[in-house]
Amino acid sequence: MVITQHLRHDGPVASSIHWKTRPDRYRACFRLTRDDTVQVSVVDVSDQVVRVLAPAHPLEGGDVAHCFDWNGLDTAGRPAGPGTYHLQLELQDADRVAVSGERVTIPATGASP
Repeated sequence: MVITQHLRHDGPVASSIHWKTRPDRYRACFRLTRDDTVQVSVVDVSDQVVRVLAPAHPLEGGDVAHCFDWNGLDTAGRPAGPGTYHLQLELQDADRVAVSGERVTIPATGASP
């Protein structure tokens, strides 16, 4: 698990980030090191937001796992193209953005995952 901190280097803000993949369904889970108000998004390799999975709302830190489902669609409701995607966490209280090193890949049509 790798976290990239874009704004500060005060230590990790999330841990245990992982993706579960099923045909046309993806589930991202993570834990926060402390309580925060978080927006959860799927971003592409250019860090462009593809889909907001959860608008900013309070989440607990500690051992509580937070999981969010993604149906593989972008914000406009179209299927996201083949490629690699990762999770972006915008933590309002900590004034930080974290991007996961854990990634999910959508294969080209007809390719196996």
